[in-house]
Amino acid sequence: MRSTEPRRRFALLLSASLLTSLLSACSSSGGGSGGNVVITDANNYSSTSTLTIPTVMTAEKTDLTFTWDMIKKDLLCHTAGTIDNVAFLKITNMTVDSVQQELADGQLNANQVAVYAEKHTATAADGGPATTVALSTFNYYDKFDPTTDYVASTNTQFMMLFTHGTTLGVGAQSMVFITPSSSSTNTMVAAPDACVGNVLSFNAMLSAMPVSIPTAGPWQIDWSQVTKDNFGHPLNFSVTNLDKVEIGFFEGKLPAEIQTDFLNVEQDATALYTFSVPKGQKYVDLMKGEADGGTFPGFTQTDGTWAAAILCSACSVPAPIVFTILQPQ
Repeated sequence: MRSTEPRRRFALLLSASLLTSLLSACSSSGGGSGGNVVITDANNYSSTSTLTIPTVMTAEKTDLTFTWDMIKKDLLCHTAGTIDNVAFLKITNMTVDSVQQELADGQLNANQVAVYAEKHTATAADGGPATTVALSTFNYYDKFDPTTDYVASTNTQFMMLFTHGTTLGVGAQSMVFITPSSSSTNTMVAAPDACVGNVLSFNAMLSAMPVSIPTAGPWQIDWSQVTKDNFGHPLNFSVTNLDKVEIGFFEGKLPAEIQTDFLNVEQDATALYTFSVPKGQKYVDLMKGEADGGTFPGFTQTDGTWAAAILCSACSVPAPIVFTILQPQ
């Protein structure tokens, strides 16, 4: 009998972080705060997101084969990572439109994922990397036999996720709905390039209220007073672990220009300093320790825009939970 632990962990990740949103409210105050530069909801950006996931018709009650060599760009239209895991989901009591919308809003209920299965793709050590996998070889953590159970059903959707890395619920590079049909003879499914198909549409709206930060320091950036994520959903710090802070400088750019090209915000930064945050801590001290990118030099540059991004590295989509413009003074 297979362990149910991967299935349980997947459900938790799906409900907590598929698109970096939460299902339940919780106060964001409490231990872990301690900064002098306080970010509030009024300073945070907001965003809207839609997914348009391709659908492939297939034969029913059969062993399908999946390929992913067409994936060159990921959902953000950045160079795709290696495909290390392929996941199969059976989602019940939902239409295609409702699945797409709830995924885009981060509100998909894990209880609606009736079946979860996955296959780690071959690595170089196994003679790989592989570019194809058969559905019959997946590890199923729920009772499901593709040769008997993969059939069309009203309000039941089947989805494939192609991910970089093997952490459950994280790193999606592409996705596709598969629809069983008694009239189809197709047994091969090619994962689409998410960028070519414009699968994800993400729009960011930066706040018109920047956060003042003393040029001479101290620079303890505190987000403990943020109560909502970028989608406007209640933020529960005990579930969503904000463990990374990025401080970026955008030479010669105004906030409006950062907003226009938001999905490339990391690439557009002239200088980027990344800080790791201990679990449960809701602030970071820029004056202590080394950051990826070197020791933070201070807010010495004035010919552009400074910004802070606060992220959850275990969440599926790398869009920041918190993003605010910093105004040194």
